[in-house]
Amino acid sequence: MKYYILDLCYKLVCIIVRIALLPIYSIRFEGRENIPKGTSILFASNHRSYLDPVLVALAKPNPFSFIAKEPLFKKPGFSQLIRLLGAIPASWSKDPEYDVMSAASKRLNSGYHMTIFPEGTRHTDGKVGRGKAGVCVLSAKSGVPVVPVGIIFNSNNLHFRSKICVRIEKPLYPENYDLTAESNPLEMKKMKDDIMTSIKTMVEENPPFEIIHDEPKHKSSREKSRDEKKHSSKEN
Repeated sequence: MKYYILDLCYKLVCIIVRIALLPIYSIRFEGRENIPKGTSILFASNHRSYLDPVLVALAKPNPFSFIAKEPLFKKPGFSQLIRLLGAIPASWSKDPEYDVMSAASKRLNSGYHMTIFPEGTRHTDGKVGRGKAGVCVLSAKSGVPVVPVGIIFNSNNLHFRSKICVRIEKPLYPENYDLTAESNPLEMKKMKDDIMTSIKTMVEENPPFEIIHDEPKHKSSREKSRDEKKHSSKEN
């Protein structure tokens, strides 16, 4: 009964958010038919902006959870908001025994879907970075499928009436790679590579609209650090 009420409230929120975003952005979804039914799902997506968790959630209006950086949970007001939206911290310094994988598995076992960004940081230039095996670890640990997602913007900076496309590929199952909760990262490499190849193909090949490759205005901290190193090396 509790989950039914949560599901109903979540779908209502998704409708409200979709209506709110409709006049601001032009959003389309491709491949929704690839989303399996009757199971919790790990959505593995590329990371373009802070809007990404919302975009993925709108593709499947069921209760979602996602992993966020610990500092975001220390901001008054914002912390309560993201917790309400299903966020769990990537780490928790107040509890040395906190394990994000266990916390995420509990959410999946409770009927939540979950969004994971395997790249680990935003890539504002429209390219897909190298992924990490965490999504495969969680999939093998919880036994749920991974659905690759590709988020595409028609420019590197979101603006009024920006075109956004959310592409969804067919699910990948841990058992098809002979993965279990005891599998090591090396054994998970094939599944991780297939996930990232799928995301890269969706994002970088056959774009759904013309893309303007403008200079990103809101780069991630990692991208800023990389640019500073390049600039420093040129001066030297």
